[in-house]
Amino acid sequence: MNTLQKTTVFGMSKNEALDSGGQNRLRFLQVVSKLPQIKEDDIYPHKFIYGYPGIGKTYEINKQLETSDVNYVMVTGNVSMFAFGVQLAVINYLNPNQEKAIVFCDDVDTLVATESSCNQLKSALHGPRKFTYEKSLQSQWSSLSEIQKEAIKHHQEEGKLGFTVDCKTMSFILVSNIQLPTDDEVRDAREKGKGKASLLAHKNAIRSRCMVQDFSLTNAELWGWIADVVLRTDCLNRFELDQEEKLIMLNFIWDNWEQLTERSIRLIEKMAILKKEYQDSFQSVWEIDFLK
Repeated sequence: MNTLQKTTVFGMSKNEALDSGGQNRLRFLQVVSKLPQIKEDDIYPHKFIYGYPGIGKTYEINKQLETSDVNYVMVTGNVSMFAFGVQLAVINYLNPNQEKAIVFCDDVDTLVATESSCNQLKSALHGPRKFTYEKSLQSQWSSLSEIQKEAIKHHQEEGKLGFTVDCKTMSFILVSNIQLPTDDEVRDAREKGKGKASLLAHKNAIRSRCMVQDFSLTNAELWGWIADVVLRTDCLNRFELDQEEKLIMLNFIWDNWEQLTERSIRLIEKMAILKKEYQDSFQSVWEIDFLK
């Protein structure tokens, strides 16, 4: 690796970028290692983790929870609020003894997309600690499974539309590719009269109700994070690449950073596949497949 090379994109050498990205990834792994220790009676029992897409957030969190003794359920957050509520209803219905559980919600971008969805999520996280869906279920009922129907019936109140799920035994791990706004960003939006100031305030209210870890990476830090995974983990073992081959891939994404169609660990895996399939022409194949 050429430690002297600097570019206007990164503003530092490759080794400096590797150190910076590695430090960010180490902090992320420290956060992940503590997740099984979350308790629903903590002052802030919920985590919101933001990070760049494709850097291994879901993989590392799921691996940590799987290898622990903690009671957890993984659900998708990339759904409508109705579908999210159904998932919570099933979790609660299948937990008759109301044992404490961690609910790992992956890709929650949709759950914080509107003021209404933010309000529903806030209610589940804090205060009443209840998720409420107040619309008619008639149009969705036929598409539900039997267990989903039973779960919803269990959480319905006579004479009321929708259903309500008690979330007091649930601690949420919310993972997103969208960063929640800070107090200053909300204040600035209000002062400038921006149309989305109200939505930003609702998203900021989610931040205030969670322990938030923001992994907002610079170009150098993102490259360094990816390089840290490539050089210091076994993620590419199945491809049987030596150190020189790994450096060739990392140098390619460094040299072509602004022209890449994607920047993630998945890109590295795809490059490794093509390097094995096209051993004599992989460089040109990478250029055709992965550059704009």
